Amino acid sequence: MKKLIKMELKKAILSKFFVLGLLLLLVFALFSTWYMLENRIAYNPSSILNDSSSFENGKFKTNPDLPLFGFYNSWLGAEVLSLGQTLFYNLLPVAVAIPYAWSYHKERKNGYLKNIASRTDKKKYFIAKIIAVFTSGVLVVFIPIIINIALVSAFVPSISPFPGYTLYNYLYIGDMWIEYYYNNPAVYVALYVTLDCLYGGLFALLSFAISFYIKSMLAVLFTPYILCMVTGYINGIIVSNLNSSTLIEFRPTVFLHSLQPSSNRLWWVILLITLVITLFSLITITVRGFKDEIF
Repeated sequence: MKKLIKMELKKAILSKFFVLGLLLLLVFALFSTWYMLENRIAYNPSSILNDSSSFENGKFKTNPDLPLFGFYNSWLGAEVLSLGQTLFYNLLPVAVAIPYAWSYHKERKNGYLKNIASRTDKKKYFIAKIIAVFTSGVLVVFIPIIINIALVSAFVPSISPFPGYTLYNYLYIGDMWIEYYYNNPAVYVALYVTLDCLYGGLFALLSFAISFYIKSMLAVLFTPYILCMVTGYINGIIVSNLNSSTLIEFRPTVFLHSLQPSSNRLWWVILLITLVITLFSLITITVRGFKDEIF
């Protein structure tokens, strides 16, 4: 079993497709990094020059504007200014499927499964495949985010957010995990990095599961992305017709980013969506896979 898992992980990670999926998100993450560094480093607030309370003997004693543009609203998962972060989160479902989510579709089509059917148990095969697909999706998200965090934190100070600057923090009372953002922002960042990486793996598994129902390679890669677009369209219709303060955010490509969306983010809704995607993917892969006549 360990040998089979190792083989599947090697196939998933040491391939040109993994590099392709990784580079896709890495380019967006680096674009966000470049944009935010250019804006933050060049920032020279003029408002503080007129604030006498900030000076003493001709020197700054406090700078009230420092919390406005710190690391915690400049890293990839918090900034809202660059095209890079928009593309990163919107195309995340596609990028994580590129490395290995399509592998079962291809192996079934090219006859590879027939060659290994007599040498391994199909349950072990699918368990190894699930681990490899999920891991590849997690890494494709984790590596670009960590690189972004490392670069941004190297140049932008990690100043604790000030609750009075809600306009710049994009967070309001009642928002998910807001208590961590103001009391322990490092934990807040870690929670969102974990959530993003988790969904990297889940979207990859969802594409894997879809390959049991759809024969087109492109459909396998893009169906999760299309589903997110459809839910976004539905959400947009609801928001435009009802009071957005009463609505609940259910689009993964939106709630994976820490900014305040047009609707309310509730942890139990995100948990429910996570469970639905997980159960659908795992049940499909195991039930349909174990019954696959190729084996």
